[in-house]
Amino acid sequence: MHKLHRAVVVALLATATLSTQTPLDQSKAEEAPKRIHVIGASVSGGFEDGPLTGAKEQGDTIPLHVVLKQWADGEVRVSTHPPMQMCMLFMDPDEKGSQMIALAKKKKADIIVAADFMFWFAYGWVLGDQLQGRSQRFQRGLKMLEEFQVPVLVGDLPDMTGASTRLLRPAMIPPLNVQAALNKQLTEWANARPNMTIVPLAQVVKQLKDVGVELPLTEGKIKTPPCALLQADHLHVNRLGMAFLMSRLQDPLRKLFPQDHALHKQQWTFDQFVEAAQADLVLDELIEAAKAPAAKDTSGKE
Repeated sequence: MHKLHRAVVVALLATATLSTQTPLDQSKAEEAPKRIHVIGASVSGGFEDGPLTGAKEQGDTIPLHVVLKQWADGEVRVSTHPPMQMCMLFMDPDEKGSQMIALAKKKKADIIVAADFMFWFAYGWVLGDQLQGRSQRFQRGLKMLEEFQVPVLVGDLPDMTGASTRLLRPAMIPPLNVQAALNKQLTEWANARPNMTIVPLAQVVKQLKDVGVELPLTEGKIKTPPCALLQADHLHVNRLGMAFLMSRLQDPLRKLFPQDHALHKQQWTFDQFVEAAQADLVLDELIEAAKAPAAKDTSGKE
């Protein structure tokens, strides 16, 4: 073949290859998630306990989306339902939950983080048969989430027995057998829907409340006492608790992105979550408290 003809053929083949690859590459890029949207209740909203709610001291925390936005590092947009409205979900889960779903759909979210969305569809005042009444309300919350065709991270139900009665009366807490039944209902529901992923919020809260957690800091692990990552109400996390919660959301989130996506590869250390939640002061206080017993002799005297 003449050299000129060969060059023309090579050029045509190269052009054909590019024209074939470009739409595929664009399609692949278009399929990757573009927006993460947060819906939920007061933990996600960043509720701060304090004198206004009967606490002796002002609590401190941070909304979930603030930490999530830093983790996303500009790779995707991160939006949230208005935090104040999330903190008011307990007042009318049906109405306010529907508003959250509508706004998330309007935002055209590609991933929904609903860590504590289902909480007030199980907790709260229920008269009569506890299992039947709470199950019916719970089912309404699940029906709302079914409107999403995109991936949803939904937390299961934690046991908040022992929370301050200032904010959560004992009668508002589902009996343990009802909690177990509702979590079973949630698991069966999620297993039947490939876009639903359950975040083990119950396990996280149990650790925080009952035994404390081991924080995997770069300079060495530190064990926290029970409730150290909760505010005085023992219902909402503090800044360090938010860092811990977000660290548990990291792996489920990463799996929702294509393998070649930057956020699929994103692997923050716990120290980075502490920094993003501005929880350094809380951590320092815990470290100092852990050192304090070492300053005492065996008789208990200073």
